[in-house]
Amino acid sequence: MPRISDMTTRAATRSDVAAITALIGACEIANDGVAEVHPTDVEHSFDLAGEEGGVIVVEGPDQLVGWATMADGRAEVDVHPAWRGRGIGSALLTWTEGRARASGLTQVRQFVTNSDRGAHLLFESAGYRVHHTSWILQMKLGKAPPAVVVPSEITIRPYRPEDAAATYRVIEDAFNEWPDRQPTEFAGWSAHVLGHPSFAPGMSRLAFDGDELVGAALSDDYQGQDEGWVPQVATKATHRHRGIARALLQSVFAAYHATGRRLVGLSTDSRTGALTLYERIGMRVRRTYTAWAKDLGGAQSNPSDHGDAEAKPMPERIGLAGHTRIRPRETRRD
Repeated sequence: MPRISDMTTRAATRSDVAAITALIGACEIANDGVAEVHPTDVEHSFDLAGEEGGVIVVEGPDQLVGWATMADGRAEVDVHPAWRGRGIGSALLTWTEGRARASGLTQVRQFVTNSDRGAHLLFESAGYRVHHTSWILQMKLGKAPPAVVVPSEITIRPYRPEDAAATYRVIEDAFNEWPDRQPTEFAGWSAHVLGHPSFAPGMSRLAFDGDELVGAALSDDYQGQDEGWVPQVATKATHRHRGIARALLQSVFAAYHATGRRLVGLSTDSRTGALTLYERIGMRVRRTYTAWAKDLGGAQSNPSDHGDAEAKPMPERIGLAGHTRIRPRETRRD
């Protein structure tokens, strides 16, 4: 565990979910003026981290002042705005790197909103490089449900449990076209996507050419939230430029509209070339993020060996990973 002067660092438990959610919300308000984190996002971090000690917190005198986790090469760290500049973020950043090395990973990534200049300076000073730019976009729905225009010979229906393997294959093949992407096994994809507490199969849509699955738009339905979320969109390479992704999204928009939602969000990034597609169907950029990456190299080590020395104060508020509703997540253009 990182050792930070006058503070306690410990393994988090699920009883900390509410406090971690509040901590992240305070950081979001400080950076972007609005808190969007949902408790199910934090709960899912525990699911992804797996073993005990995969999520840690830093306690001040009367509140949580920081937290961190690392799963599948994507790290999440937050330091409360009132407690920045004391080395907490630096120590937690080092801990995530040590945990990644111990897992046999050669690279670790984090996402941070572009409004947080302090985090950008910290990443630069810690040897990170800009990997890509991500955008969160939002669609505002009108009073009438959006029209769904389905291409000829294509059918669209909701996701079913027996579609899991084929859906994974379409999404994974599309994402693996990106340079330097590390492939994801079915179990990892399923844990991130299907295993998310807010995954909504009935709101998700699949496109078929006969019996062949050729496209997918998956949904997360956050109860009590005004906005629906589309975590992944993909079209098979052989069926692109036919309007399938547009039809899938229109169908998802219509499904959310039927529940009373009038906002739908998703994220895309500079690797996909999909930004113009989303803008053409009426979506607008709500926030911009930078994905920072560090090549670790060297021998594996125990994460407990990292961050034991009291950390030097540095600019803080480390970014957040891309597996939740409000963080950038992989999408693929039509």
